[in-house]
Formats: sequence, C-alpha cells, structure tokens
Amino acid sequence: MSVQFSHLDTRETETTESFFFQNLMGTRLSEDVPSNEGYDPILEESRSEEWLSEHWRQLRENDMQYEEDVNQYLILTLAELANPNCLARVNECMVSLDSDVGQQAVGEQESTRRYQLYKINADFLLLYLGLLGSGPRTQGDAYFDKGQCYYFSAATNLKGMKGGRSALSDVLEKLSTRFSRYVNILRLMKNRSENYFSFYSRISQDKLDRLGADLTRQLHGPGKA
Repeated sequence: MSVQFSHLDTRETETTESFFFQNLMGTRLSEDVPSNEGYDPILEESRSEEWLSEHWRQLRENDMQYEEDVNQYLILTLAELANPNCLARVNECMVSLDSDVGQQAVGEQESTRRYQLYKINADFLLLYLGLLGSGPRTQGDAYFDKGQCYYFSAATNLKGMKGGRSALSDVLEKLSTRFSRYVNILRLMKNRSENYFSFYSRISQDKLDRLGADLTRQLHGPGKA
C-alpha cells in the first residue's frame, strides 16, 4: 500500500510508489542498466504452434530478459519498506541473516506459509545487500546464494499453490536467476541519491546495528528485542 509523505526541503507531497519509481527508473537510465536488455518483443510473432513447441527453451530465455514486471515488483517492495503497517507481517516471517529459513519452512505444513517465509526473507536479503547493509557482510557470496535460493523456493511454492506458472512466480524466478544484477541496481540507486538512500551509505555499521535494535524494541516493547 502506497503512503503519502512530504519532502522536508520543498514540502511537496508525494507517494512512496512515485518516489521509488523515479529513483529506480532514473538510476537505470543514468547508470546505463536499461530494462529489457536483450528482450525480443516480436520473437513469437507469426510462429507456428510446432515452432513454439520446439523452441520453448528459447522463448523462456527471452521472457527472462523482460524486466518491466521486475521493476514494478521492486517499486512495490520498496514502498512496503516505508509503510509501518507492513512491519508486523514481515516480522512474523523474518529470520536472522545467518540463519537458514529452509529449516523453519520444512516444518510448515501449509504451502502458503512456506511461500511467505521464503519470499519475505528473499526480499529482505535483496534490500539489505542493495540498500541497508554496509561493510564486508554485504560482499560475500553466501548471502547472494541465499537470496537466489529463497526466491527460487518462493517461486516453486507459489507454482505449487497456483497449479503452475503465474506472473508473480515468473518475477520471483527472474529475481532468483539475476539476483546479483538487482542488488547492484539498488546499490547504484543508493549511491546516486541525495536524500533517503544516502543516509545508509554515510552511517557506520555499528550505528546502523544500534538503530535496528532501537527500532526492534519500539516495535515489540521493552525486553523483547
């Protein structure tokens, strides 16, 4: 859900979705990481059913290059980050960075719950590595591997729930396959911003950890951090 806010310097009112749309798409343009690079929009035109059947792998690979759906997903996910009403739902599924959400998911009977566990923790890793984290913890392959695995598992569980592919499961698979690409785009967005995102590149990791602990205490109450 989008939230309205006012810029401190101009007092202009804007929605979080509009703000993140401008930052994400502006970054892709200015940093030369355009959407849909390599995508052929007319690959399927005038093709016979036989050709489509024989070249399904090529068609699938072409679909993976289409990114407008991923852009929309990232914008909505970032907007949720700025919405305090989403914190409670997210907190129910979050595990620590060094834990494996698969150990918790394997004990869940409902596929909906497993899907939520994988998706929410995959989203967190994407945002942490791209925007919120700093220092050596954001550089190792382990967290990138986790992010890819979590998105793949979320897509798999969603397809099981829906009885096959869906628009959202395709997006989750794209995020899994090209996880490092989208982490890099978010890092570029943070580094070029003069407002919200630059806060995280200036603050030290110790201060960021203390801030996170303070926010957790405010969310849960004293003694539950």
